[in-house]
Amino acid sequence: MSTQNKFFDLSHLGLLSIAGPDAKKFLQGQLTCHLDEVTSTQSRLGAHCNPQGRVISLFRLFMHHDHYYLQMPRELISVATKALQKYAVFFKVKLTDVSNEFKQSGYIGSELANMPQMMNEQIVKDNLVIMRLPGTPARYQFIGEMTHTIFSDINFWKSMDIANHIPAIYPETSEKFLPHDLDLPKLNAVSFDKGCYTGQEIIARMQYRGKLKNHLYQAKVNTILAPTRGADIYLADKSAGHIVDFCQISYNHYELLVIAHENDVETDKLTLDPEKKYSLEFL
Repeated sequence: MSTQNKFFDLSHLGLLSIAGPDAKKFLQGQLTCHLDEVTSTQSRLGAHCNPQGRVISLFRLFMHHDHYYLQMPRELISVATKALQKYAVFFKVKLTDVSNEFKQSGYIGSELANMPQMMNEQIVKDNLVIMRLPGTPARYQFIGEMTHTIFSDINFWKSMDIANHIPAIYPETSEKFLPHDLDLPKLNAVSFDKGCYTGQEIIARMQYRGKLKNHLYQAKVNTILAPTRGADIYLADKSAGHIVDFCQISYNHYELLVIAHENDVETDKLTLDPEKKYSLEFL
């Protein structure tokens, strides 16, 4: 599919609003990203982790009209809300699912004039929030009312996330992975100088003391078995990693983000199944 001037319906994404006088203080003590870096002109990827450092939810965090918004797959909103609410009761904040209050769209193609030019930059035009996403080619998200009505295949939008190694978390993978498994530090989604937050001790130990061998990789596979998020991948008949996310490119052809050991990837022998029918090709 050509990447020229295509608009995408992103209604599969949900929005969780965090509002109140203690909103920043509350989020600063829970999320991996630094709240000082989230402003009316800057968004950030971030995660909320459990005390063991495993990612409960992963989202794009942005600010608009003094409210913070966490953008993530719609099906993860209830999981994220329940986890954050355990700590929110100690602060003057309100958590609200506002997924149905905003239209979310995407654009990919040639760079647009008078639009955010830097990665993660955010502007507001006529109450429409516009964010520039990391990676190439240029991609933008629009949150608010849009006049464009022609939308393209969401699988192609998802393939751009995968090509740029931008993972997502779903209910079936919540609390399964560590931030380093997902390469979140590379995406500036983890701050190591902001102070304490839930799971911080383990995450910092991984950064400074861990010998990290597992990484996030892009792969493709031809298979009659639809991939499953969170499922194992195999080296011979033994588990050797996990599927984080995938999209369908064409009939029986999928692109995936997988967590695997760097030495196993070099063998070129990882498969989708223990029977070794469906080999992964790393990109």
